[in-house]
Amino acid sequence: MCCISIVNSPFTQKKTDQHFSRTVQREIKHMYIMVPALNEANEIVGTVNQLLRSMEPLPIESTLVIINDGSDDGTDIALDEFANNPHVHVITRELPHAREGKGAALNDGLDWIAKQTKDLTHTVVGVIDSDASPSFKILFNVYRGFIHSKYDLLQTEITINNVHNFLTLMQEFEFGVPNLLQQVIRMDWGSAIASGDGQFMTLEMASKIRWNNSLLDDLEFSLNGLLHGFTGGFLPYTLLPQEGVLTYRALIKQRVRWCHGGMQCLIRYGKQLFLSKIVPSKLKTDLITFMLIPFISIIFIISSLIASIVLIVHFVAWPQKTFIVLVIILILGIAVTTMMILAANHYGIQAGRTYTFREITTMIVGNFAYSWMLAPVSFIALTRLVLRRNEWAKTAHDHTTVQENSNSFEADYDQKDQSLKNDAPNDRMAK
Repeated sequence: MCCISIVNSPFTQKKTDQHFSRTVQREIKHMYIMVPALNEANEIVGTVNQLLRSMEPLPIESTLVIINDGSDDGTDIALDEFANNPHVHVITRELPHAREGKGAALNDGLDWIAKQTKDLTHTVVGVIDSDASPSFKILFNVYRGFIHSKYDLLQTEITINNVHNFLTLMQEFEFGVPNLLQQVIRMDWGSAIASGDGQFMTLEMASKIRWNNSLLDDLEFSLNGLLHGFTGGFLPYTLLPQEGVLTYRALIKQRVRWCHGGMQCLIRYGKQLFLSKIVPSKLKTDLITFMLIPFISIIFIISSLIASIVLIVHFVAWPQKTFIVLVIILILGIAVTTMMILAANHYGIQAGRTYTFREITTMIVGNFAYSWMLAPVSFIALTRLVLRRNEWAKTAHDHTTVQENSNSFEADYDQKDQSLKNDAPNDRMAK
């Protein structure tokens, strides 16, 4: 069911634009952006400067909240540069009440914001990772997304900005193809969810839901929100650059945390979600299936290994027939991946994201290898779940990316006046 829906989504589902009104639905007065930072001394100054430059032209008040989560590498000293900036507030968490996970850090930031304003419905809170580089256009599109809808949460699309090798290209495939299509479909089924960097929500939703201690904080936040009647939208034409991890070890470490967090969410919220009267049935089925995937993949991997042994035996006995079966399996896999890329391309082209023929070919063929490279993830995550090893594993950053991204900010910033006049930057949600 999921594969068919994903492949056909641009042709059979409601256009994403139709989820947003052409007319203004509400007023947004202030945007707070929270950035959790743990040992980011090398890039935090560049990140803060980029964010300030992006926020300055917004037609509303904006404040940057940096949460120094027990850093011991000089991050606090680097942040002293912004001590007198009225648009920056630094929260310093110290051990032993630090490094308790992203959710705990965000709640401290939220507590400070709640002291600054009681206007829950006209205030937006954003969560940006320290390796991201949102431009003015991205933030402006988020602002427009809120004023042209009644959504309580908006999630931007993610694009990997350091595609240097096979691993980062396949991470781009994950965000730019299956994740994008799944989010588009979820909007048709009732609500998109927070999924990765670039999530924004009303202060009303953030104050009522808050963040818990799951290792997949965005999914847990979204599930809690859905169970309390809050809904989310997705901005497929608004691409937020984010770093991909460069090494296999770092990739496995990151995906184990995500997988472990998904398992936690299934155990904590699966029953509530299944019995919920307010979450639409299709969305409920999608989310429960999504959380079951780690467990299903364990069964699938074991079955595939057994099937491979059987195929080898059959290949020795009946080489021609077995070869035909293998070719059919490969063709089906390539066909499904190709159709998904073509479907996602509908959104990618209009967002300014294009893939070369070589990249598309690598994605199609490499998806087989990449899937098997991630095979250990579910087993490791399940082991950690059983052993209750719930510590937060920080994702390693590519320290060169922030500096590289700053070079592209000039052109975007210079075009801000024209964007405000047109009142419709890259996102097509309100024509």
